[in-house]
Amino acid sequence: MVKVVRRLALFCVLPLVLVLTAAYSWYRVSETGRGWRYEDKLATYCGGLIPYDEAAVFTGLNTDSLSRDPVEGYGEDRFRSCRVADLTVSIGLVRADATRSDVVPDMLSTLDREASDHLPVGLGGGWRGYTDGRTTAVVLPCTNKDASLVVNIAGDESHGNGDESRAVGELATAVARKAADQQSCEASFGGRIPELSLSNEQYAAAGASGTCEGLQIPETQWVNWVQGSVASDSSPLELCLLGETKARDEVLYSMEASFGPYAQRLRPADHDEHWPEPGLTHDSATATASCPGSTVPAVFRIHATVYAAPTEQFLRSALRTFAERSAARHGCTDLELPD
Repeated sequence: MVKVVRRLALFCVLPLVLVLTAAYSWYRVSETGRGWRYEDKLATYCGGLIPYDEAAVFTGLNTDSLSRDPVEGYGEDRFRSCRVADLTVSIGLVRADATRSDVVPDMLSTLDREASDHLPVGLGGGWRGYTDGRTTAVVLPCTNKDASLVVNIAGDESHGNGDESRAVGELATAVARKAADQQSCEASFGGRIPELSLSNEQYAAAGASGTCEGLQIPETQWVNWVQGSVASDSSPLELCLLGETKARDEVLYSMEASFGPYAQRLRPADHDEHWPEPGLTHDSATATASCPGSTVPAVFRIHATVYAAPTEQFLRSALRTFAERSAARHGCTDLELPD
């Protein structure tokens, strides 16, 4: 009788083992199983903030491409910094009174722009954000709190074309939607990102357009070319470069407009309550403005490199033109220029 029971047990268990083995093998090697494994990983990876479809463009459903998932920072300033293939995705809520830290990593530090062959261009599609082919960011000002939800994606020049940058932008906006819900940030979302045209062309000084439009550049400044991107009322970061070709083909002046968290990132950790404020030095000038929907002043700056021969008059006039046009695009008022 015992032998019969054993044979019956073996007869039942063996097929079950074979079925389970086959199911596991299918789960491991089939495309459907691969998708399930990927979905399982995303359920908890990076706090569940990485979207399936938009991330799969870069990972190919390979779970090994989801390789780093720390929580950085401290207290209210904690943020996520996750790897999606070769992209570092940083996600955090930036309070309007937040400042950079010299002690621990913080979200503001991730907003420092890496060197790129392209200037920032607005993402479009109703989103507040930009891409330069290397770094892509989305900013969602929260209407229910004095803070902004920021998604910053740092990559490399392999994404420096319109299609790749658009795909990174779609990833950033999809992450932003998820993060806003998780962070209880009530914000307006955009739609699909349109085709992107990255900017790296240089034009004659007389043909300045876009973010460099309207600049009057005297011959005494030896500016041979200008480089600006398409003007946008939704990019939190705008640049205009002025350069020369006679000696070393170098940048002489850089002008930058920073809004919201991008203005905050300029604040040193030991700032005082009066920063930022308009000012003028021998090689730079700064202006500020008040912008709608934000208690953080926008900051406009011009900086002369070591190859320039700046004059006070040129620093003032160039900053005024650049700041006035940028502030008007963004609906900012109360522009304060250096005395």
